[in-house]
Amino acid sequence: METGTAGPLAVSRRTFLGLAAGALLLAGCSGELVAKRASPKAVSAADLLGQDLFYIAHRGSGDNWTEHTLYAYRQALAHGAQAIEISVHRSKDGQFICHHDASLERLCGVPRLISETAWDELQALRNNARQWLGPNAALEPLARLETVLEALADQAVLFIEDKSGQHAAELIEMIAASPVPIESTVWKQPATGTGAELASAAGMKTWGYFAPENFGGIEQLAGGFDALGIHDSADPGTIERAVATGLPVICWEVHRRSQRDWLARQGVRGMMCSNLPYVTSSPQAVPTVADGFTSGLRAVGDLPDAITWKAQPQISAAEGILTLGDSRKASYALGSMALAGAGNWRLKAQIRWPQRGSGNQIAGLAFGLPTDEPYRAFEESQADGFHLQLESHGEVSLWRAGGKTPHKLGRAMWNAPSGGEWAQIELVMADGRILAECGGEALAAELGESVAPGYLNLLNLIPAGYGVDFRKVSLELEASE
Repeated sequence: METGTAGPLAVSRRTFLGLAAGALLLAGCSGELVAKRASPKAVSAADLLGQDLFYIAHRGSGDNWTEHTLYAYRQALAHGAQAIEISVHRSKDGQFICHHDASLERLCGVPRLISETAWDELQALRNNARQWLGPNAALEPLARLETVLEALADQAVLFIEDKSGQHAAELIEMIAASPVPIESTVWKQPATGTGAELASAAGMKTWGYFAPENFGGIEQLAGGFDALGIHDSADPGTIERAVATGLPVICWEVHRRSQRDWLARQGVRGMMCSNLPYVTSSPQAVPTVADGFTSGLRAVGDLPDAITWKAQPQISAAEGILTLGDSRKASYALGSMALAGAGNWRLKAQIRWPQRGSGNQIAGLAFGLPTDEPYRAFEESQADGFHLQLESHGEVSLWRAGGKTPHKLGRAMWNAPSGGEWAQIELVMADGRILAECGGEALAAELGESVAPGYLNLLNLIPAGYGVDFRKVSLELEASE
């Protein structure tokens, strides 16, 4: 075992255990998210758009429940949604179906257009979002807009879009005849689309959204709407132009609390959230949390660094394992395990490489992150914080990130597990010192001050063609006296 320079020191296992035990006296508590309702609840679209900060469940909060299903819409309401975004396509026999894509392929596995399929066939299909939500996500039926409007009447403001842009008159007529008060509806469309005048004449508020290809038309087109939409790829200058129109600006898609905070600082008032219960909450004030991998569902707040279905790690409920894949450098934020509070704490995890190749495979854990931005070690976009780095060739090291170049706090040699074997990892913050134990070897780094556990990330820094498994991740705070 080797020690680092500039502050770190190697410690024996006995010393490590003694320091950890002396630093932490821990109590257990459930970190389960409790359903809540927002307050105050908007009673009309005008009320909603007049608020300084408001939230809309994008696709019914598709990071949490199968998108654009009645179940998702109802769950969003149960977790405090003031407003819900609904996209529709018209079926072959004239039914409006809640669905984002024109095709049924992504969610139903059927390479066919909704517009070419009758309702009697559609109602037999099921939406499958397991690739995104986890293997135990329920298969949900497609929903007719008529049914959804009856179920959601008087419960939320509804943002409704005719995705094809071809059926505005029929859709507006249906909305006006439904049990939903017309003043609780918002017509949603691309800023360059049509239908807003008809919707406004029917008593609906209107929202025109701008994607990157039409950011240049903000000033020209803004006058035709009651609110503007900006895609989350917009830079500060584009957002500033939208805010300068004086209209409420709504950004989509908002997945993280860090996005929410940054957008609010730019003057954005509406957050169209794919991750509503997480974005509208704060880190939990409980003493202990653990991963939810055994549920077979991605926990609320957990997200891959790239927001695409293909980037979502595999979850094995039976074994309680999450696997970061073999194809790219990746991080996975455990937003569900973010705790409020500082002081002393202990982080535990088990890690293994199911297969070991000849190349050096590097994985690890990031901690002490002040925000839930993805941790991208050794990149310019890297968030501040710390990470423990584990190498299959036998080195373990502690790093502190700040700016573009992380600083190595210490290193040691460890007996890296063979392919398929698990290694126990423990990190302890004890009175300004980080203590790390990996597979029986230990090292420490003096910081001079305690660092809150903050947000956590699982890391696969160099896959070398192979994935890495994590399980039994837990975080415990020292019990307050």
